[in-house]
Amino acid sequence: MKRMVDEKHDTIDNDALLRMAFEQMAKKRPDGTSPLSDMVNSSHALQWLICLAAPRVFLRMKRMPPREHLLRMVDLFLAYARRGGPKGVDPDSPPVPYEQREPLALKLRAQLETWSPPGLPAEISEAARAVLHADGQHEPPGGWDEADDPTWRPEEELLWPEGVPAAMRPSDPGARDK
Repeated sequence: MKRMVDEKHDTIDNDALLRMAFEQMAKKRPDGTSPLSDMVNSSHALQWLICLAAPRVFLRMKRMPPREHLLRMVDLFLAYARRGGPKGVDPDSPPVPYEQREPLALKLRAQLETWSPPGLPAEISEAARAVLHADGQHEPPGGWDEADDPTWRPEEELLWPEGVPAAMRPSDPGARDK
C-alpha cells in the first residue's frame, strides 16, 4: 500500500486517501451491492422524486418517463431506505421521520402503479413530497408548486431507462454547456 503521509514534507497524499475511500465504498456485499452503488442509485431515485414533487418541473419536461421506470426509481429508493440509508442529523432542523421512508415510498409506488402519463396527479406529487420530507430533504424556496426553474436540466441529468444521463455520456461532449 502506498504511504499516505510524506514524513519528509509532513504532507498527506490526498489522491491516495481518495482512492482508498472509493475502494472501500466500492467493496461488494454478498448481495452484489456496495455502499457506492447505494449512493449512486439513491441519488438517481431522489432526483426523480424531486421532479415528481415539483409538478411544474415535471410537466415542463419534453419527455415523459415510462411508469415502469418511475417504479424502478422508487424501488431503488426503497432498497436505500431498507438498508437504513444515511440519516443526516442537523441540530437546527426539526426531527426527520426517517422511519416513515419505507411506508411512504410504498404508498407512492402504489399510486404510480395506476398512473398513466402525461399528466401528474396531485396525489403523486404529495406522496413524493412526503417521501422527500421523511428523507430529510427540504422544500425549495417558494414551495414545491412554485419550483419551475431547476438549477439542473432534468432531461439531461436524470437517469432514463436507457442508462447514463445525457450530461454524462462521452458521445455527447458539452451537453452540459448547451
